[in-house]
Amino acid sequence: MVAVLKIIQVFLLASVKYFLTFPYAILIGLNFKQTLIAVTLGGIAGFFFFYYFSGYALDRIHHIKAFLRKYLPFSVRVYRRILLWRRNVTGEKVFSKRNRFIVRFRSKFGLPGIVILSPIILSIPFGAFLLNKYYSKHKFAMPYMVLSILSWTAVFVAFALIFPRLVN
Repeated sequence: MVAVLKIIQVFLLASVKYFLTFPYAILIGLNFKQTLIAVTLGGIAGFFFFYYFSGYALDRIHHIKAFLRKYLPFSVRVYRRILLWRRNVTGEKVFSKRNRFIVRFRSKFGLPGIVILSPIILSIPFGAFLLNKYYSKHKFAMPYMVLSILSWTAVFVAFALIFPRLVN
């Protein structure tokens, strides 16, 4: 029963922080095969969950913004725009640090960067959100991300084969 709870814990952790989960699973005492299966399936399941959830959330946000634009009085809309959407007096958008990071990351690395770096640096939920927001129309975006997760699993397996004492 304890092993099943550990596997579920590793599965759920891999769906959020993929890169840290492999060493964590070894540290809590799962064997190599259990670790491999739980981390891989957790990463892929987490990606699909967060990809579709972020699509739903983005759709809801667009509906809410449209509703607010249509039914709020003009003075409230202007006030809300100043507070919520952070526009300055001239009407230009003021970028936050997070927005600047996303724009810079997307322009510098694009789809390959998001796909390759999501499991190890960005995190699965953030990568799924970026993929859905900017590349949802791209035909191979989801298969590339699954392939990236499987490739990083292969890197972990190669590392475990090169350094077997660290795994046991």
